[in-house]
Amino acid sequence: MDYDINYIETSYDANELNKIFIQEFTRLRKENNLTQDLLAKYSKVSREKIARIESGYSSPSILSILKILGPIGYTIKIEKVTKKEHNAPRF
Repeated sequence: MDYDINYIETSYDANELNKIFIQEFTRLRKENNLTQDLLAKYSKVSREKIARIESGYSSPSILSILKILGPIGYTIKIEKVTKKEHNAPRF
């Protein structure tokens, strides 16, 4: 069986996606005028944990993300990533 048929080279690696997630997570909190303390109160996830996520010191579990995002009207989803363009210029 050819297992490689499902493999694609993506535009971002896991570390880049993590950095984007942290930026979006922090942006979302600030755009909704929420302090880390208030987000902790709504989600029942400690402010310290939220701070560690935003600083990149901690990778949250999916359950933690759902707990944090749910009370403010957001969720997560699995989304197909874009393929890496082999001829695209690198900057």
